Amino acid sequence: MTGPIRLPLPPPRSRAEEPATAPQPIPRSRAQTHTGYQRNADGIAGPVPQQSRAPGLLITLGLGVAGLALVGVIGAMANSALDASRQTAGPTRAAPTAEPPPAQNTPQPPTTPTTTEVETEEPEPTYEEPVGSPQPVYLLGDHPINADGMYASDTTACTLAPFSRDHAGQDALYQSALPCMVDAWRYALESNNLPATPPELITVSGPVETPCGTANSSYYCSGNHTLYMSASVHADQEQLGDHPGPYLSVLFHEYGHHVQGLAGIMQAAWDERYAVGPNSPEGLEISRRLELQATCYGGMLLAATTRTGVVDLDTMSIALRDARNRGDWPDRGAPPDHGAPEINGGWMEQGYYNNNTQQCNTWLATPADVR
Repeated sequence: MTGPIRLPLPPPRSRAEEPATAPQPIPRSRAQTHTGYQRNADGIAGPVPQQSRAPGLLITLGLGVAGLALVGVIGAMANSALDASRQTAGPTRAAPTAEPPPAQNTPQPPTTPTTTEVETEEPEPTYEEPVGSPQPVYLLGDHPINADGMYASDTTACTLAPFSRDHAGQDALYQSALPCMVDAWRYALESNNLPATPPELITVSGPVETPCGTANSSYYCSGNHTLYMSASVHADQEQLGDHPGPYLSVLFHEYGHHVQGLAGIMQAAWDERYAVGPNSPEGLEISRRLELQATCYGGMLLAATTRTGVVDLDTMSIALRDARNRGDWPDRGAPPDHGAPEINGGWMEQGYYNNNTQQCNTWLATPADVR
Protein backbone atom coordinates (compact mmCIF):
# COMPACT_ATOMS: atom_id res chain seq x y z
CA MET A 1 0.00 0.00 0.00
CA THR A 2 1.37 3.33 -0.96
CA GLY A 3 1.40 6.15 1.53
CA PRO A 4 -0.15 9.60 1.30
CA ILE A 5 1.91 12.54 0.18
CA ARG A 6 2.96 14.37 3.31
CA LEU A 7 2.27 17.94 2.47
CA PRO A 8 3.43 20.67 4.83
CA LEU A 9 0.81 21.69 7.33
CA PRO A 10 -1.45 24.31 5.75
CA PRO A 11 -1.38 27.80 7.20
CA PRO A 12 -3.83 28.53 10.00
CA ARG A 13 -7.32 28.62 8.64
CA SER A 14 -9.42 31.69 9.35
CA ARG A 15 -12.96 30.72 10.07
CA ALA A 16 -15.81 32.78 8.67
CA GLU A 17 -17.68 34.88 11.21
CA GLU A 18 -20.21 32.62 12.85
CA PRO A 19 -23.42 33.86 14.46
CA ALA A 20 -23.77 33.10 18.11
CA THR A 21 -26.63 30.65 18.20
CA ALA A 22 -27.83 28.29 20.84
CA PRO A 23 -26.85 24.65 20.28
CA GLN A 24 -29.42 22.78 18.22
CA PRO A 25 -30.86 19.58 19.67
CA ILE A 26 -29.80 16.37 18.01
CA PRO A 27 -32.73 15.01 15.99
CA ARG A 28 -34.01 11.63 17.11
CA SER A 29 -36.45 11.00 14.29
CA ARG A 30 -34.41 8.10 12.97
CA ALA A 31 -34.32 4.87 14.94
CA GLN A 32 -30.88 4.20 16.37
CA THR A 33 -29.23 0.81 16.36
CA HIS A 34 -26.69 -1.06 18.43
CA THR A 35 -23.15 -1.89 17.46
CA GLY A 36 -22.22 -5.35 16.36
CA TYR A 37 -20.09 -6.15 19.38
CA GLN A 38 -18.48 -4.62 22.42
CA ARG A 39 -14.71 -4.75 22.52
CA ASN A 40 -13.40 -5.57 25.97
CA ALA A 41 -9.96 -4.65 27.25
CA ASP A 42 -8.62 -8.10 26.40
CA GLY A 43 -9.91 -7.87 22.85
CA ILE A 44 -12.66 -10.50 23.24
CA ALA A 45 -15.81 -9.66 21.36
CA GLY A 46 -19.34 -10.25 22.59
CA PRO A 47 -22.40 -11.35 20.61
CA VAL A 48 -24.21 -9.15 18.13
CA PRO A 49 -27.53 -7.85 19.53
CA GLN A 50 -30.55 -7.43 17.30
CA GLN A 51 -30.99 -4.07 15.63
CA SER A 52 -34.26 -3.24 17.39
CA ARG A 53 -33.21 -4.11 20.93
CA ALA A 54 -31.09 -1.08 21.84
CA PRO A 55 -31.58 2.65 21.35
CA GLY A 56 -28.03 3.59 20.56
CA LEU A 57 -24.75 2.77 18.89
CA LEU A 58 -21.67 1.86 20.87
CA ILE A 59 -18.32 2.51 19.22
CA THR A 60 -15.10 1.38 20.84
CA LEU A 61 -11.49 1.93 19.94
CA GLY A 62 -9.58 -1.32 19.43
CA LEU A 63 -7.06 -1.98 22.14
CA GLY A 64 -3.61 -3.55 22.08
CA VAL A 65 0.05 -2.73 21.83
CA ALA A 66 2.32 -3.61 18.91
CA GLY A 67 5.85 -2.79 17.85
CA LEU A 68 6.43 0.73 16.73
CA ALA A 69 7.79 -0.16 13.27
CA LEU A 70 6.27 2.24 10.81
CA VAL A 71 4.43 0.65 7.94
CA GLY A 72 3.12 2.22 4.74
CA VAL A 73 0.53 4.91 5.05
CA ILE A 74 -2.73 5.15 3.22
CA GLY A 75 -3.01 5.29 -0.58
CA ALA A 76 -4.45 8.19 -2.41
CA MET A 77 -8.22 8.29 -2.18
CA ALA A 78 -10.74 9.26 -4.77
CA ASN A 79 -12.00 12.79 -4.49
CA SER A 80 -15.62 13.22 -3.59
CA ALA A 81 -17.69 16.36 -3.47
CA LEU A 82 -21.37 16.97 -3.33
CA ASP A 83 -22.66 20.12 -5.04
CA ALA A 84 -25.36 21.69 -2.94
CA SER A 85 -28.14 23.31 -4.88
CA ARG A 86 -29.71 26.35 -3.31
CA GLN A 87 -32.93 28.17 -4.11
CA THR A 88 -33.18 31.91 -3.80
CA ALA A 89 -36.24 34.05 -3.50
CA GLY A 90 -37.57 35.45 -6.76
CA PRO A 91 -37.40 39.16 -7.62
CA THR A 92 -39.96 41.47 -6.08
CA ARG A 93 -42.21 43.68 -8.18
CA ALA A 94 -42.74 47.30 -7.13
CA ALA A 95 -46.37 48.45 -6.79
CA PRO A 96 -47.42 50.97 -9.50
CA THR A 97 -48.40 54.45 -8.31
CA ALA A 98 -51.75 55.93 -9.43
CA GLU A 99 -51.70 59.30 -11.24
CA PRO A 100 -53.83 61.97 -9.49
CA PRO A 101 -56.73 63.46 -11.53
CA PRO A 102 -55.97 66.83 -13.21
CA ALA A 103 -56.81 69.90 -11.16
CA GLN A 104 -59.76 72.11 -12.21
CA ASN A 105 -59.53 75.92 -12.35
CA THR A 106 -62.82 76.59 -10.57
CA PRO A 107 -63.80 73.58 -8.59
CA GLN A 108 -67.48 73.38 -7.59
CA PRO A 109 -68.73 71.28 -4.75
CA PRO A 110 -70.72 68.35 -6.10
CA THR A 111 -74.41 68.18 -5.34
CA THR A 112 -74.09 64.49 -4.54
CA PRO A 113 -71.08 62.74 -3.10
CA THR A 114 -68.98 60.94 -5.68
CA THR A 115 -65.93 58.78 -5.32
CA THR A 116 -63.20 58.02 -7.77
CA GLU A 117 -61.58 54.62 -7.46
CA VAL A 118 -58.00 54.32 -8.57
CA GLU A 119 -57.11 50.75 -9.44
CA THR A 120 -53.69 49.77 -8.17
CA GLU A 121 -51.79 46.57 -8.61
CA GLU A 122 -50.89 44.84 -5.38
CA PRO A 123 -47.21 43.93 -5.08
CA GLU A 124 -46.42 40.27 -5.18
CA PRO A 125 -45.46 38.94 -1.76
CA THR A 126 -41.79 38.26 -1.28
CA TYR A 127 -40.75 34.92 0.19
CA GLU A 128 -37.38 33.92 1.52
CA GLU A 129 -36.43 30.29 1.55
CA PRO A 130 -36.64 29.24 5.21
CA VAL A 131 -33.53 27.77 6.74
CA GLY A 132 -34.45 24.45 8.32
CA SER A 133 -33.10 23.24 11.61
CA PRO A 134 -29.90 21.19 11.38
CA GLN A 135 -30.56 17.59 10.45
CA PRO A 136 -28.30 14.56 9.92
CA VAL A 137 -27.80 13.28 6.39
CA TYR A 138 -27.84 9.50 6.07
CA LEU A 139 -25.17 9.03 3.42
CA LEU A 140 -21.65 7.58 3.33
CA GLY A 141 -19.22 8.24 0.47
CA ASP A 142 -21.27 11.08 -0.99
CA HIS A 143 -22.07 12.72 2.35
CA PRO A 144 -21.79 16.54 2.07
CA ILE A 145 -19.27 16.70 4.90
CA ASN A 146 -16.85 14.83 2.61
CA ALA A 147 -16.65 17.79 0.23
CA ASP A 148 -13.27 19.36 -0.36
CA GLY A 149 -12.74 22.42 1.83
CA MET A 150 -14.21 20.97 5.03
CA TYR A 151 -11.66 20.94 7.85
CA ALA A 152 -11.21 21.06 11.61
CA SER A 153 -10.76 24.72 12.48
CA ASP A 154 -7.73 25.94 14.38
CA THR A 155 -8.86 26.42 17.94
CA THR A 156 -7.69 28.00 21.17
CA ALA A 157 -10.97 27.38 22.98
CA CYS A 158 -9.32 25.36 25.72
CA THR A 159 -6.23 24.98 27.86
CA LEU A 160 -5.28 21.39 28.64
CA ALA A 161 -5.16 20.56 32.33
CA PRO A 162 -1.92 19.27 33.88
CA PHE A 163 -1.91 15.51 33.43
CA SER A 164 -1.66 12.57 35.77
CA ARG A 165 -2.75 9.05 34.88
CA ASP A 166 -5.05 8.47 37.85
CA HIS A 167 -8.80 8.78 37.43
CA ALA A 168 -8.94 12.44 38.48
CA GLY A 169 -6.01 13.38 36.26
CA GLN A 170 -7.45 11.69 33.19
CA ASP A 171 -10.86 13.23 33.76
CA ALA A 172 -9.32 16.69 34.09
CA LEU A 173 -7.50 16.23 30.77
CA TYR A 174 -10.57 14.98 28.91
CA GLN A 175 -12.91 17.65 30.27
CA SER A 176 -10.41 20.44 29.56
CA ALA A 177 -10.04 19.29 25.93
CA LEU A 178 -13.78 19.14 25.25
CA PRO A 179 -14.29 22.85 24.36
CA CYS A 180 -11.55 22.62 21.73
CA MET A 181 -13.04 19.50 20.16
CA VAL A 182 -16.47 21.12 19.92
CA ASP A 183 -15.06 24.38 18.57
CA ALA A 184 -12.80 22.75 15.97
CA TRP A 185 -15.62 20.72 14.38
CA ARG A 186 -18.35 23.37 14.52
CA TYR A 187 -17.46 24.88 11.13
CA ALA A 188 -17.63 21.65 9.13
CA LEU A 189 -20.90 20.63 10.76
CA GLU A 190 -22.73 23.95 10.66
CA SER A 191 -21.56 24.69 7.11
CA ASN A 192 -23.54 21.64 6.00
CA ASN A 193 -26.56 22.37 8.23
CA LEU A 194 -25.70 19.40 10.43
CA PRO A 195 -26.21 19.32 14.20
CA ALA A 196 -23.22 20.52 16.20
CA THR A 197 -24.44 19.69 19.70
CA PRO A 198 -21.62 18.98 22.19
CA PRO A 199 -21.54 15.49 23.69
CA GLU A 200 -21.55 14.53 27.32
CA LEU A 201 -18.19 13.19 28.54
CA ILE A 202 -17.88 10.80 31.47
CA THR A 203 -14.67 9.23 32.79
CA VAL A 204 -15.31 5.76 34.19
CA SER A 205 -13.36 3.06 35.99
CA GLY A 206 -14.81 -0.31 35.18
CA PRO A 207 -17.93 -1.37 33.29
CA VAL A 208 -20.86 1.05 33.16
CA GLU A 209 -24.43 0.53 31.98
CA THR A 210 -25.46 2.79 29.10
CA PRO A 211 -28.26 2.86 26.51
CA CYS A 212 -25.78 1.05 24.25
CA GLY A 213 -25.01 -1.76 26.68
CA THR A 214 -21.90 -2.37 28.78
CA ALA A 215 -18.23 -2.19 27.83
CA ASN A 216 -14.92 -1.79 29.61
CA SER A 217 -12.95 0.22 27.09
CA SER A 218 -13.48 3.81 25.99
CA TYR A 219 -16.36 4.23 23.59
CA TYR A 220 -18.98 6.57 22.17
CA CYS A 221 -22.66 5.79 22.69
CA SER A 222 -25.02 7.41 20.21
CA GLY A 223 -28.03 6.46 22.33
CA ASN A 224 -27.26 9.31 24.75
CA HIS A 225 -24.54 11.10 22.75
CA THR A 226 -21.91 10.47 25.41
CA LEU A 227 -18.18 9.76 25.34
CA TYR A 228 -17.13 7.22 27.96
CA MET A 229 -13.41 7.30 28.73
CA SER A 230 -12.09 4.34 30.71
CA ALA A 231 -9.42 5.55 33.13
CA SER A 232 -8.63 2.12 34.56
CA VAL A 233 -8.22 0.43 31.17
CA HIS A 234 -5.81 3.05 29.86
CA ALA A 235 -3.73 3.41 33.02
CA ASP A 236 -3.72 -0.15 34.37
CA GLN A 237 -4.43 -2.63 31.57
CA GLU A 238 -2.90 -0.78 28.63
CA GLN A 239 -0.34 0.96 30.85
CA LEU A 240 -0.21 4.03 28.66
CA GLY A 241 2.06 5.77 31.13
CA ASP A 242 2.34 9.31 32.41
CA HIS A 243 2.27 11.23 29.13
CA PRO A 244 -1.02 12.71 27.85
CA GLY A 245 -0.32 11.86 24.19
CA PRO A 246 -1.82 8.33 24.08
CA TYR A 247 -4.85 9.42 26.09
CA LEU A 248 -5.56 12.28 23.68
CA SER A 249 -5.17 9.86 20.76
CA VAL A 250 -8.03 7.77 22.12
CA LEU A 251 -10.14 10.80 23.04
CA PHE A 252 -9.82 12.39 19.59
CA HIS A 253 -10.79 9.10 17.92
CA GLU A 254 -13.91 8.83 20.06
CA TYR A 255 -14.85 12.42 19.26
CA GLY A 256 -14.54 11.46 15.61
CA HIS A 257 -17.36 9.00 16.26
CA HIS A 258 -19.42 11.82 17.75
CA VAL A 259 -18.96 13.80 14.52
CA GLN A 260 -20.11 10.74 12.55
CA GLY A 261 -23.12 10.42 14.84
CA LEU A 262 -24.11 14.07 14.41
CA ALA A 263 -23.63 13.94 10.64
CA GLY A 264 -25.73 10.79 10.13
CA ILE A 265 -22.80 8.73 8.88
CA MET A 266 -22.93 6.33 11.82
CA GLN A 267 -26.60 5.50 11.32
CA ALA A 268 -26.13 5.10 7.57
CA ALA A 269 -23.19 2.75 8.18
CA TRP A 270 -25.21 0.61 10.54
CA ASP A 271 -28.12 0.47 8.14
CA GLU A 272 -25.72 -0.88 5.52
CA ARG A 273 -24.03 -3.26 7.94
CA TYR A 274 -27.25 -4.83 9.12
CA ALA A 275 -28.41 -5.15 5.53
CA VAL A 276 -25.43 -7.36 4.63
CA GLY A 277 -25.01 -9.00 8.05
CA PRO A 278 -23.04 -7.39 10.91
CA ASN A 279 -20.35 -10.09 11.02
CA SER A 280 -20.25 -10.95 7.33
CA PRO A 281 -17.07 -9.99 5.46
CA GLU A 282 -18.93 -7.06 3.92
CA GLY A 283 -20.34 -6.00 7.28
CA LEU A 284 -16.93 -6.10 8.95
CA GLU A 285 -15.47 -4.00 6.14
CA ILE A 286 -18.17 -1.39 6.74
CA SER A 287 -17.20 -1.38 10.42
CA ARG A 288 -13.54 -0.87 9.54
CA ARG A 289 -14.38 2.03 7.24
CA LEU A 290 -16.40 3.65 10.04
CA GLU A 291 -13.62 3.17 12.61
CA LEU A 292 -10.84 4.36 10.32
CA GLN A 293 -12.77 7.48 9.35
CA ALA A 294 -13.13 8.28 13.06
CA THR A 295 -9.37 7.81 13.44
CA CYS A 296 -8.74 10.15 10.50
CA TYR A 297 -11.09 12.72 12.04
CA GLY A 298 -9.04 12.37 15.21
CA GLY A 299 -5.93 13.25 13.22
CA MET A 300 -7.65 16.36 11.89
CA LEU A 301 -8.46 17.40 15.44
CA LEU A 302 -4.85 16.81 16.43
CA ALA A 303 -3.76 19.16 13.62
CA ALA A 304 -6.24 21.86 14.66
CA THR A 305 -4.98 21.84 18.25
CA THR A 306 -1.27 21.42 17.51
CA ARG A 307 -1.11 24.31 15.08
CA THR A 308 -2.33 26.73 17.75
CA GLY A 309 -0.14 25.35 20.53
CA VAL A 310 -2.96 23.82 22.57
CA VAL A 311 -1.20 20.49 22.00
CA ASP A 312 2.59 20.68 21.96
CA LEU A 313 4.72 18.92 19.35
CA ASP A 314 5.93 16.23 21.73
CA THR A 315 2.36 15.30 22.67
CA MET A 316 1.36 15.33 19.01
CA SER A 317 4.16 12.94 18.07
CA ILE A 318 3.28 10.49 20.83
CA ALA A 319 -0.42 10.64 19.93
CA LEU A 320 0.36 9.75 16.30
CA ARG A 321 2.58 6.89 17.42
CA ASP A 322 -0.14 5.55 19.72
CA ALA A 323 -2.53 5.20 16.77
CA ARG A 324 -0.14 2.63 15.24
CA ASN A 325 -0.51 0.50 18.37
CA ARG A 326 -4.30 0.14 18.07
CA GLY A 327 -6.46 -2.01 15.87
CA ASP A 328 -7.24 -5.62 15.07
CA TRP A 329 -4.89 -8.34 16.29
CA PRO A 330 -5.52 -11.69 14.56
CA ASP A 331 -4.00 -13.70 17.40
CA ARG A 332 -6.67 -12.49 19.85
CA GLY A 333 -9.63 -14.02 18.07
CA ALA A 334 -11.56 -10.76 17.72
CA PRO A 335 -13.39 -9.96 14.48
CA PRO A 336 -11.48 -7.68 12.08
CA ASP A 337 -13.73 -4.68 12.57
CA HIS A 338 -11.28 -1.83 13.36
CA GLY A 339 -8.44 -2.21 10.86
CA ALA A 340 -4.85 -3.37 11.24
CA PRO A 341 -2.67 -1.23 13.56
CA GLU A 342 -0.51 0.07 10.72
CA ILE A 343 -3.64 0.97 8.74
CA ASN A 344 -5.16 2.75 11.73
CA GLY A 345 -1.95 4.72 12.23
CA GLY A 346 -1.85 5.63 8.56
CA TRP A 347 -5.33 7.12 8.65
CA MET A 348 -4.46 9.11 11.78
CA GLU A 349 -1.52 10.62 9.91
CA GLN A 350 -3.68 11.18 6.83
CA GLY A 351 -6.01 13.35 8.89
CA TYR A 352 -3.17 15.14 10.66
CA TYR A 353 -1.11 16.03 7.59
CA ASN A 354 -4.06 17.01 5.37
CA ASN A 355 -6.80 18.23 7.76
CA ASN A 356 -9.44 17.78 5.09
CA THR A 357 -12.55 15.63 5.40
CA GLN A 358 -12.26 14.65 1.75
CA GLN A 359 -8.93 12.99 2.58
CA CYS A 360 -10.71 11.06 5.37
CA ASN A 361 -13.42 9.62 3.12
CA THR A 362 -12.76 5.97 3.89
CA TRP A 363 -15.98 5.05 2.08
CA LEU A 364 -14.25 5.63 -1.26
CA ALA A 365 -10.93 4.04 -0.26
CA THR A 366 -9.79 0.74 -1.76
CA PRO A 367 -10.33 -2.43 0.30
CA ALA A 368 -6.55 -2.69 0.76
CA ASP A 369 -6.53 0.67 2.52
CA VAL A 370 -9.18 -0.38 5.05
CA ARG A 371 -8.02 -3.94 5.74
